[in-house]
Amino acid sequence: MARFLRLLKSLIKLKWRFTPPPQRDVLLYFKTGADVIAPYFSPHEFQVLDLRESEVNIAVAIRCILSRDLSAQNYARQFIRMAKPKLVLTFIDNFPSFYLLKKEFPKVQIWLIQNGVRSDRGDLFGLLKAHYPMQSSQVDKMFVFGFAVGEKYLESISGEVVVHGSFKNNLVPLTQPKKASVAYISTYRPNQQRSFIVPESRPESPVTYEQIIERREQAIVWLAKYCAETQLGLTIIGKHESPEHEEAYYRSLLKNYDFEFVARKVSTSSYLALDKSEIIVFTSSTLGYESLARGKKTAAIMLDAEIIGAEALKFGWPAKLPDDGPFWTHRFSEQRLHEIMDYLRNIEDREWDQTRTQAIKDVITFDPSNSQFSTAINSLRQSWQ
Repeated sequence: MARFLRLLKSLIKLKWRFTPPPQRDVLLYFKTGADVIAPYFSPHEFQVLDLRESEVNIAVAIRCILSRDLSAQNYARQFIRMAKPKLVLTFIDNFPSFYLLKKEFPKVQIWLIQNGVRSDRGDLFGLLKAHYPMQSSQVDKMFVFGFAVGEKYLESISGEVVVHGSFKNNLVPLTQPKKASVAYISTYRPNQQRSFIVPESRPESPVTYEQIIERREQAIVWLAKYCAETQLGLTIIGKHESPEHEEAYYRSLLKNYDFEFVARKVSTSSYLALDKSEIIVFTSSTLGYESLARGKKTAAIMLDAEIIGAEALKFGWPAKLPDDGPFWTHRFSEQRLHEIMDYLRNIEDREWDQTRTQAIKDVITFDPSNSQFSTAINSLRQSWQ
């Protein structure tokens, strides 16, 4: 009875669309990223395929029922057959079944846009290797952060790699930072069960989220103390879209220290917060790599790699970099953290740019206004005429 009531509640919440999907040239696979991708297209050529169970198209659903397949994958296939797009693209690059579309729709352009840092064990590359053979995984273009991860995609997916950095990061123009300030990128997740096992940990040596969170908390408390001692302003860049509990968490954790909390209100909030600080610190975040792409003086304190013992959690992976560098480490050592922060405070801008560029040349790049994507779209659009 309880299960039936939950199902009924879910059905009531759904938005039901009774008209068949219109035929448009461009289809975004999943709603994620619609706010930043839609401006590249006119309304009459763009639409979204929502697979998050918030909207159901009745005509598509009937086709699924008739084919006796109610899976999300079949819903997507039936939607594409009705909408007849010439381009299907997605920001959800860690949804492996997306890579099977090209085989079924060979005349449709299939593009993926990397939307975050990826890993192997318990993440995209592990899933592809285990369940999706190379011959079935194909796209036309992959817009990826850097050369190294592009090579990693090519181990499991065939297609053209376009190295263009982070799509969202590229959209926000650079601004000058205020001086004498440090920003820490939050990793807060309100529903994270601390007793759960981290997917990347080895079965013979399981690691809980409690171990990860405690080490990160040690790092942020140390950073707050360092900022207080060196008279640097501290900002916490929020991660969660409902910031009340997130701010309360940091107020409790750092009750002896002053800091500013910047909530994530819109998709550009985090990038604007990055640019307002002189030094950025992160422990596990795509935003940390985006900070480096923006040229920011950034400390990468990648503590998860040491606890879990996973190569894919090391700084810059899958690029081959030393375990310790001028602005990164995998060890929790107060002396080492002190060295990195002092280094970033004292290095000249020109020297920093050379060091940063050399370190991340294969990791992530910066393409203002997504010029390569715009060029590819314009070229494709001309072929439709």
